[in-house]
Order: sequence, then structure tokens, then C-alpha cells
Amino acid sequence: MKIALFGGSFNPIHNGHLQVAEEILKQGAADQVWLIPCGNHAFNKQLVEGKKRMDMINLVITANPQIKVVSVEMDETRKSYSSKTIAWFKNNFPHEFFWVLGADNLKDLPKWHDFEYLKNNVQFILINRPGYKIEPTEVEVVKIIEIHNEVSSTKIRENIAAGKDLAGLVPEVVESFIKKEGLYT
Repeated sequence: MKIALFGGSFNPIHNGHLQVAEEILKQGAADQVWLIPCGNHAFNKQLVEGKKRMDMINLVITANPQIKVVSVEMDETRKSYSSKTIAWFKNNFPHEFFWVLGADNLKDLPKWHDFEYLKNNVQFILINRPGYKIEPTEVEVVKIIEIHNEVSSTKIRENIAAGKDLAGLVPEVVESFIKKEGLYT
């Protein structure tokens, strides 16, 4: 089975994340998409508690059995590094794995922890958004998926802090959860 590993902070999960997962499946780049929320962010980003991020993800993926969430990075106390996560999956499952990467991260990929491992042990599904030019890279890209969605978790958190509407940015169940839990205020 071909599995697209989609790591991220998912702080919160939003319609852009879901569109990426659905496009990967629709275009046949993978049989399943496994969402991997980070635990201890490699770049020390401030995140809402892991359980709450997992709860938000679980609220929206129930409708699609091809999209799963895996807590491997949140189960660790160490920093979350893609290379370690990929190695864990390869050691624990007999599937073919691909790492989902946004085009905005492509230029910094050689600076990632254990880049040589990434370069030699995983193929990439690249997500391109408007405004980014895909440059030649040292890693193997098996699929480029174009997404025309400018949603970002940063914009969502800013809207919440400013008391603005979240319509079209997150699924209604996520918006309700955020309000109920008083997140990002």
C-alpha cells in the first residue's frame, strides 16, 4: 500500500490541510494519507496541547476512511524530526511511504535534521500553492499537486485573536471545538 505521510503542527487543522489530503487521494498519489501532528516542534513553535489538536483532527477525518491520524510524534518527548518519523514508519509497517512537503519548505529542506537520510530514504509528494516557484531539488519528487487555497493556521489564529469569522477556513466542527475550548484567544 502507498501511504502519504503528512506531518504538520495542525494548529489547528483547516480546510487547506483537508484539501491537500483529498487531492493526494483523488490524484492517485497514495492509497491513504496519514496525518502526523508534531509533538515537540523542531523549530520550537508554540502549539496548543497535543490532545486538543488530535481531537480536532479526529472530528474531521471520520468521514474519510482513507485519511488517518497517527500520534507517533506526540508520543515522544524528543523534538519531532521528519527523518526520525519516516524511519519509525519504515521500521514498523510494510508499506511504501511518501513524505508530503509544501513548496514553501522546499528551499529549506537541505537544512532539515538528517537531510541525507531524507534524500536517500523517502520520495516526496510536493504541494504547490500560488506564489511559489518550484526550484530544482536534490530529493525525488514523485508527484506535484497544485492547491489553490491560501488558508493557513497562522491566519486562523490571527482571526480568532481579532474576533473575526472563520467561515471557509476550518470545518464547522473545528470552529465549534475551538470556541468551546477557548483556543487561540
